[in-house]
Amino acid sequence: MRPEPLCLSGKDDQVSTPFGLESLDSGLDDALRQGLERVEARLRDAVHSDEAVVGEAARHLVEAGGKRFRPVLSLLAAQYGDATRLEVIEAAVVCEITHLATLYHDDVMDEAPLRRGAQSANVRWGNT
Repeated sequence: MRPEPLCLSGKDDQVSTPFGLESLDSGLDDALRQGLERVEARLRDAVHSDEAVVGEAARHLVEAGGKRFRPVLSLLAAQYGDATRLEVIEAAVVCEITHLATLYHDDVMDEAPLRRGAQSANVRWGNT
């Protein structure tokens, strides 16, 4: 029995793949799936804040999901070394948070109404 295809969407705590690629290595699929689950958990921890509005704004795009392509590239590159190190997950999370920050910035500059099917941060909280 073939494993479920790897899905790279973090939305709704699912870790699966929209790329339509057929799996060639179930061991790699398992490693990436487990790594992405750790990345998703760490992302949620990283955007926590005791200040309600800060926490809500920080979680906004993380919870909207996405392909998590940058963390996957980090996890793939780690396969050439010790992929089990905590620093691998931290690097993947930093890549994703940096990417999300650029999306927020892009929405502010373009005054975009939507991002990933959700109201953009600038529409929800204003542009100032």
